[in-house]
Amino acid sequence: MNIKILINAVDPEECRIATVKDSKLVQFHIDSASRAITRGNIYKGTVSRVESGLQATFLDYGAERNGFLQKNEIHSDYFQDITSGKHTIKNMIKRGQDMLVQVVKDPIMHKGAMLTTFISLAGRYIVLMPGSTTRGVSRQVSDETERARLKDIVDKLKIQDGFGAIIRTAGIDCTKAVIAKDLNYLLKLWKNIIKKGQKKEAPALLYKDRSFVVRSLRDYLTPDVSEILIDDETVYNEVRDFVNIISPKQARIVKHFKGPKPIFTKYQLETQIASIFEKQVKLKSGGTIVIQQTEALVSIDVNSGKDTHKKNIEQTALQTNLEAAEEIAGQLQLRDLGGLIVIDFIDMRESKHNSEVVRTLKKYLMGDKARGKVGTISKFGMLEMSRQRLKPSIEYGSYQTCRHCQGKGMMPSTETLALGLLRQLRLETLKENVMHVKAYVPNQVSEYILNRKRNEINDLEIRREILITIEGDEKMVPGESRIVCEKKTVKNSVDSNSITANGIPSLNSVL
Repeated sequence: MNIKILINAVDPEECRIATVKDSKLVQFHIDSASRAITRGNIYKGTVSRVESGLQATFLDYGAERNGFLQKNEIHSDYFQDITSGKHTIKNMIKRGQDMLVQVVKDPIMHKGAMLTTFISLAGRYIVLMPGSTTRGVSRQVSDETERARLKDIVDKLKIQDGFGAIIRTAGIDCTKAVIAKDLNYLLKLWKNIIKKGQKKEAPALLYKDRSFVVRSLRDYLTPDVSEILIDDETVYNEVRDFVNIISPKQARIVKHFKGPKPIFTKYQLETQIASIFEKQVKLKSGGTIVIQQTEALVSIDVNSGKDTHKKNIEQTALQTNLEAAEEIAGQLQLRDLGGLIVIDFIDMRESKHNSEVVRTLKKYLMGDKARGKVGTISKFGMLEMSRQRLKPSIEYGSYQTCRHCQGKGMMPSTETLALGLLRQLRLETLKENVMHVKAYVPNQVSEYILNRKRNEINDLEIRREILITIEGDEKMVPGESRIVCEKKTVKNSVDSNSITANGIPSLNSVL
């Protein structure tokens, strides 16, 4: 199995990292200069609001939007006035109280960051957790013999009370000395964070996680990676130095790519990357899956398409669903999709077939670093699952909301926009002392009103004894409009016979 990590960092605005297994893209990460990743950062923040109904607080930690801190994410050391017996969040936490918090989920769409006071510092081989008593081994270490060996190591490490530790998957086959060295580094790092927290006033950044490239390699560099290729010299030097520290034996696989073609073009990745941003993914048999992300959940619809190779509908549905389960597991990781995920599989009558599809999905999710839970297929053919959101989805960082449709994917028809404007005009013309109303709308809307709604405009002008002007603005997008009202400055009334709309005489004046 040939596994390569390719790093495209020549453009300062965007850094892309791809993991390729036998020429197939299996992991993709992107970091944009316009979207700062704050997950893992540690801040000193101040409680700005306590919400009893939500059993949570909102914390000012220096970001544009306050962070969200749930009650179960608050360490008991921060609780106040619990002697009264009323263990409500209003009694436990006070407005203006300072806390050390860590970002566990970056802000997404209209939601602020999710915070926790249970800090965790990730090293190469071990995770240090101040304020915890948990000591163990990552769940992804499946070999029971190795788990027992690592558990024995973590139990024998000299860790003072009040600190927890978890050995990561990268710690497999590592000696106690190597893991202890990593732990000592993290303990020193924590002492420095505490010192900064004592000196600085909130809100303040106390610790920023490593660069995007180093973070990715810390999490995804495994012994079976055969080559790391980087197209930027500065990043190459940074990666080489980092790998020399964490895994000296693999330093030789870090190489500076100097080919005439762009690195992702050379390895035929651009087409595979482009497919990540498409809503529809084709299956080998001819079926498709359609992926749509919303603020509440990710919906995935499975369609059989033209796949009719099997003897009957049940077999066709089973074959398509099995293919979809494998593809969905890969797409969730490629697109960094998290939260609640609802999959609408093709309906199958046999319960054993439903179970087979669920087993297949779980099988291909086993290598996923994000934690998740997979439910069963309901009688409606729907499967609910959850996946840990490690960071905002790739689409969130690379796309922005369309200013034409505001993210709906559809725009109102010209007729709907024209009727909406007429309703606005009827309201605006009811105001006292209005002499002239000007409406600025997109060109297609103005043309529709002047050609097909002229009678309504003229009728409104006569009844209200005002002048109405409709003007098209080529810079406006569908849905935009601007209405300006001019009030009377003299007592003389306006002669409605001279009224024009967009420079064209009104029908009333012509008659």
